[in-house]
Amino acid sequence: MKKLFFLLIMIFGIFTFFNAQEVEKLIKNNNEFLIGKIDNSANLKVLFETVSAENQEKNTYKVFGFSDVEGTKAYFEGIITFDAEKTKNSKDQFKIYYLKLSEKGNGKHNGIFSGELTIKESSDKNQLKFEGTWTNYGDTLSFPFYFNN
Repeated sequence: MKKLFFLLIMIFGIFTFFNAQEVEKLIKNNNEFLIGKIDNSANLKVLFETVSAENQEKNTYKVFGFSDVEGTKAYFEGIITFDAEKTKNSKDQFKIYYLKLSEKGNGKHNGIFSGELTIKESSDKNQLKFEGTWTNYGDTLSFPFYFNN
């Protein structure tokens, strides 16, 4: 019985490790920019340079990268966390994550991206879509954003 229990623990641990590596790889998007818009007008490019599992039990990932809004670059760090409840209720079988990316700097055009990441896995190409609201640190600007692969 102890051997069976140990075997099950090992299998679960390996599955969790490989699942975390797969999510990290998906978010990094082959080190290519994710492309979108901010305020439905300005071009937005986002690159995740580092993605690492912070808490594998909660499917939480620490991310570092930068955003580029029409040539203005801002580095960020943040957290992406799996939302089991929203994923369970997703009729399109998306995996849904909460995200919060905090840009470095304190200027008028530095702030926080908060929203959701949805991942639709398929044999052809996995689809990632990030969307939510960007708000500057002074709470004087707030714009919708999206970017995807």
